[in-house]
Amino acid sequence: MTAAPGPIIFGRAELSDQGRLAPLLLEVYGPALTPENLAAARARFPVSGLEEEFLAADDFYFSSIGLMDCCWLARDGEELAGAACVNPFVNELHYVAVRPAWRRRGIGRKLAELALAELARRGSDHARLEASLALADAGGRTFAERLGFHLVRRTEIMGRGI
Repeated sequence: MTAAPGPIIFGRAELSDQGRLAPLLLEVYGPALTPENLAAARARFPVSGLEEEFLAADDFYFSSIGLMDCCWLARDGEELAGAACVNPFVNELHYVAVRPAWRRRGIGRKLAELALAELARRGSDHARLEASLALADAGGRTFAERLGFHLVRRTEIMGRGI
């Protein structure tokens, strides 16, 4: 990562970006999800591997040119500063992730707006967003509300050992 963030260039994901989305997501979301994962581990529930989840996201968005259009990236030279992706099959804003050095500069908002515009271009008249409690507590809910999202339903996930 660069010491001082430079000018940001926004654009759609390209095939050459494959393999770069998962490390970005893990860096941004990993620390925020830690409290949730620790609680699950204390309760002796299996904790999903974040690396596997984010590698699957990387594979999903780079599986076709049509899905790469659903993922927008913010670049500082060759460095990925952030990403926002939508899943057009369920009208969901799937990820908005901005590395800490580039936060508070409007990058997340711009990425989200570009990604949501792709849903509109594909004919959607709405979008949904799911957030874990850990992400909501880490400022994700405030960010989502500033984008115009509102709480529809609060969901709890329960588990048990077998």
